[in-house]
Amino acid sequence: MAVNKLEKVNINNSEQWILVRGKHQNSPLIIHVQAGPGLPMIPEADTMERLLHLEDEYLVAYWDQRACGKSFTKNINPSSVNIPQLTDDLISCTEYLLQKYNQQKAILIGYSIGATLSLLAAAKNASLFTRLFLVGIDIDIPFANKYAIEFAWERAEKVQNKKLMNEIAELKESPIVEAKRFQKRARLLTNMGGIKVATTYNELLLSSVKNMLFSSAYRLTDIPRTARGMEFSQNALLAEMNALNLFERVRQVGVPVHFFQGKLDVIAPFEVAERFYHYLKAPAKTFTTFEKSAHVPHYDEPKKFELILKQLINQR
Repeated sequence: MAVNKLEKVNINNSEQWILVRGKHQNSPLIIHVQAGPGLPMIPEADTMERLLHLEDEYLVAYWDQRACGKSFTKNINPSSVNIPQLTDDLISCTEYLLQKYNQQKAILIGYSIGATLSLLAAAKNASLFTRLFLVGIDIDIPFANKYAIEFAWERAEKVQNKKLMNEIAELKESPIVEAKRFQKRARLLTNMGGIKVATTYNELLLSSVKNMLFSSAYRLTDIPRTARGMEFSQNALLAEMNALNLFERVRQVGVPVHFFQGKLDVIAPFEVAERFYHYLKAPAKTFTTFEKSAHVPHYDEPKKFELILKQLINQR
């Protein structure tokens, strides 16, 4: 029986929205874990399905986390939006979906900080998951923050763009712990090709807005809600994220782990991912390099992403 269900669920005393789609209810369950902080997953469903073609073979869950997208409300306490809580939310969301669809385990595909949360959740409760796919995982964020600023400075200095150099110098002055400066850095890095190849910040923003406008799961009122949730989540999480280093948090995990890493990624540097891959102990692990991708290989190289993803899922 086909599934196409959008529902609001109480997860750890927080109302959160989940969209589940698939041709067959008993197909293996995949949960997409969003990037961010604060980027919603539900409005990306149509684009991801068009590029990756997962819903014919799998039951696919798109989840707007606590304080993100449709799940944002003005009543959320900022102190409840933190990495341990989001990790517990992922575990509870998985348990809910497994029970609802009568399944034993789920496949996680996490993106950026969503990949970080996926690994932390599996380290806490490996029994819920069959495989982890970590796409552009945030590992050593203090190092990554310095790497991103140095990358931007070198690019601006090379072309002697004084305006850019002044903007980057301002970002260097103090840690980025609030949404406006975080988004300013995101604009710079996107326009330099470090997030999505050959795509400007404005193009990326327009694509996100279009996805919300044309999503059957979203209303017009969800667009400003999403913008507020993104700013709220970034203000709540950035200080904590800036100190995050998985080398100090996770040494081993009891689930097969697959790293999908863009060679041109400026947000989550390639060499750190490669080093963490060798550091992490797991029952099985693979590392796939996407040579033509930055931080979003599922969008930069979707055919390769789909092919390798399905091959690895079907491994016994």
